[in-house]
Amino acid sequence: MATVYKTPGVYVEEIPKLPPSVAQVETALPAFIGYTKKATDGTTDLTKKPKRISSLVEFEQYFGGGAAPTVTEVNVDSNNNFVSAKVNNSFYMYDALRMFYANGGGDCYIVSVGKSETGTTVLPAHFTDGMAELEKEDAPTIILFPDAVALNDTDIATVQQAALLQCANLQDRFGLFDVKQADTLGATFRNNVGINNLRYGAVYTPWLKVSLPKTIRYTDVQTVINRAGISVTLAALTTDADVQALIGKTEQSYTDNTLVTTKTKALNPPNGVLSDKFASLLATFNAPAGNTDGNLQNLFDFVLSIGNQVDDFINAASPNGITNPDFKADLEAAVLSNFDPVFAEVVALNKEADDDIAAYADTDFIAMITAADWPQSNTAAGAAVPVPGLIDEANDNDRRIAAVNLLQPLFDEINTAYINLIVNSASSYTKTLDDSLALAFPAYKSIVTGVSNSMTVMPPSGAIAGVYAQVDRTRGVWKAPANVSLNNVVAPDAVFTAAQLDNLNVDAVAGKSVNAIRSFTGKGTLVFGARTLAGNDNEWRYISVRRFFNMVEESCKKSTEPFVFEPNDANTWVKVQGMIENFLTVLWRQGALQGAKPEHAFYVAVGLGKTMTPLDILEGRMIVEIGMAVVRPAEFIILQFSHKMAES
Repeated sequence: MATVYKTPGVYVEEIPKLPPSVAQVETALPAFIGYTKKATDGTTDLTKKPKRISSLVEFEQYFGGGAAPTVTEVNVDSNNNFVSAKVNNSFYMYDALRMFYANGGGDCYIVSVGKSETGTTVLPAHFTDGMAELEKEDAPTIILFPDAVALNDTDIATVQQAALLQCANLQDRFGLFDVKQADTLGATFRNNVGINNLRYGAVYTPWLKVSLPKTIRYTDVQTVINRAGISVTLAALTTDADVQALIGKTEQSYTDNTLVTTKTKALNPPNGVLSDKFASLLATFNAPAGNTDGNLQNLFDFVLSIGNQVDDFINAASPNGITNPDFKADLEAAVLSNFDPVFAEVVALNKEADDDIAAYADTDFIAMITAADWPQSNTAAGAAVPVPGLIDEANDNDRRIAAVNLLQPLFDEINTAYINLIVNSASSYTKTLDDSLALAFPAYKSIVTGVSNSMTVMPPSGAIAGVYAQVDRTRGVWKAPANVSLNNVVAPDAVFTAAQLDNLNVDAVAGKSVNAIRSFTGKGTLVFGARTLAGNDNEWRYISVRRFFNMVEESCKKSTEPFVFEPNDANTWVKVQGMIENFLTVLWRQGALQGAKPEHAFYVAVGLGKTMTPLDILEGRMIVEIGMAVVRPAEFIILQFSHKMAES
């Protein structure tokens, strides 16, 4: 806007009269920290990198499905009909996500801290490292880590304390905790969690019995079957020779699939991806001072080691050979048609590098393999002279670069063939044979279906996060997330007496309330607690009050940021005050604040002589005081009855 007018004419000035608006931030955007089957978006490793998703399908795309459950016992009757099974889980991240979406969840963040596979050691540092990365994200409003229940009592308390500390430091998120399964009454949790920052967290008990579908395969049940109380193998349940032969082939296919996975990992690729290993070696070669014979040798040796492993799979004399005859025949054909022609070019290129680069020595590939199975590679290795014209550069540095440039597309062909014809084929054989066995053998299908539908128990935090999201969306963050039924839950894992419920809700010693999940006849399983861990604090006793304050504080903070470095005078003060008052008035009309009139429900004060002294203004401080009468849940409804004398 012009302040000095010199040229004659008409000038337009737009005068702002209305204050800006406060935009309400999201209130139920949980961050799940735990172990996943994978963690990649196809190009980038997502381990310990918070990733926002909006559906279970998206989770499966980036992080895979659930970890394989551990089946410890399958019982069938004398007619081979499924009776019961005992199924345990070591990792709960995937099921927690399923329960989150089943109970009304929406967008969330995933922080994968490792692989959910056998051999993974669950450590508190994994969770605290994941939380450290999550601290860099502004959007999450809830923190939970269902896999942390695998930690011991001391370690899980360390993780929970770290979450409470982050919530208190950032003041924009809330901790959602689980007790360990054996600690149903929360005594150990109360002893270990400490007394700091309790108003920023809540805990729920007991665990939940759920009947979520599970992927059950042959290897999960083959060794744990009991028939009429006697341990038997799957093959012992039938006398049909064709079915027994199919069982044998299925067994072989799973053995082969495990072998391929193990041997591929033994080639040392990051995350089990061969192309990542080649890219790492290539980056070393391309680094400053990386153009050396040794680094070139490493690239060739890695590519040739893949051929050596392929040969090991089809070598009849190898203890690491493929056992399924159909898969082995397919692989032998693939060596002749797909692998051998490309490796012949790699051998020729390696020999040419040996011939043209002064100090470079090629690796003898034929000594690594069964030469008769690789006729083209054998011919190339036995050629009297290298293939001329592959490398024509003037000096050794350029010749090494040229060799690498020629090797890259050859590796790409090998990598594609290895993935499609070995890794994917091994997995395909197991699935095809497993499905065929289920069709041909009704007893096996009955076992797989029965185990898949068997109940398991899991911590409740995932389902509770879904309840928070659903209540916030339909009623508002000021409504207590309690007296709400849980979907996909068969029953709580424990039932409490009245005295136990009293002690859970009101902790006379330290005020650490534990919210109970209860089963009611005709109603189902309900969340029946609404307190934070600061249960004896009249200000922060209720979850809804704490989370409402988080929302208002963060919303006002973000909306006030444009006023930083504005003149600290009455013009700015009235804009800020009007902006916040308008926001709170809308919330009051929605029922979030208690009072017959707005001035009864909240106040906003700012100004010299009200919230600031002249010294505050000189030191650049603009202090805005906001008071709110947030609605609180009717936790105890008391009906008082008395006798009345008859009057007529």
